[in-house]
Amino acid sequence: MVIDRDKTLIFSDSFKDLYAFEEIINLQTALYENDIKFLDLSRISFIEPYSMLGLLLVGRNYLRSTGERLCLLDIPVNIHQYLARMDFFEKGIFSLRHELDEKYFLKRSSLSKRLIEITDIPNKERESVKVISDIVFLFRKRAGHILKYWFSNTIVDYFVTVISEICQNVFEHSLDSGYLAIQTYSVGKEHIVRFVISDSGIGIRRSFEGVADIHFESNAKLIERVLTTPISSKRAFGYGLCQVNAIVDRLRGSIYIRSEDASVAIMYNRKYSGGAYSFLKNDLVAFPGTQISISLSA
Repeated sequence: MVIDRDKTLIFSDSFKDLYAFEEIINLQTALYENDIKFLDLSRISFIEPYSMLGLLLVGRNYLRSTGERLCLLDIPVNIHQYLARMDFFEKGIFSLRHELDEKYFLKRSSLSKRLIEITDIPNKERESVKVISDIVFLFRKRAGHILKYWFSNTIVDYFVTVISEICQNVFEHSLDSGYLAIQTYSVGKEHIVRFVISDSGIGIRRSFEGVADIHFESNAKLIERVLTTPISSKRAFGYGLCQVNAIVDRLRGSIYIRSEDASVAIMYNRKYSGGAYSFLKNDLVAFPGTQISISLSA
């Protein structure tokens, strides 16, 4: 991180994966203490969906706290193209020093349908149900492209369940609106499909406050329990994230959840004799809400 005298925060290349993005979360305090007005993205070489939605939340939190929009500057053309294609700028969270010339926009052809653009998930049930229905319809329409390397009717149905369950959690639990994005992309010879949904609501721990029979040693242990046990803070028989986790297990994928100051990662694609590799972290820099990333690789 570099802060220059013009109140510009120069980001390092920390948008390549969800662990690298922790560096950006760690900079939140610096945004406010140094009265930052500009974010310089000139060093960014790649940005994946989780980091993209995380950056959107960083900007939204800043806008809500200060009433001002952060300005993005010196965005590399390929990053600008990608963010524009994903409808990042349409959310009105950031201002831009320079707009991208329309001649550089990526065309929305069948070749670029391996994604679901950033979609707002409202915090009201009626509006949210309509949005979820629209997402499911679009996903089924594009599933042949998004799931090119994994395609089967069963896997499409699994993803529909994942989309429905996690989006429903936004209006049921977070008390805030959220964002969803899905994309298939390649890194070297590896093909990845990543489903991400993020909000800046009350988080998993607070959503379970007042539930008498739920006890946990730490926030990460609570996240792990929610993933592996059919419990809910709202429904008498809550399967939600537990059902999603079971699907990720069947697909030999990975799931990562960050909520407030804790995270859990479970990698079913790297199973060993004792089960899947899981990583629990507590005492992270606090970041409001819950951010979920689900990935398959081939």
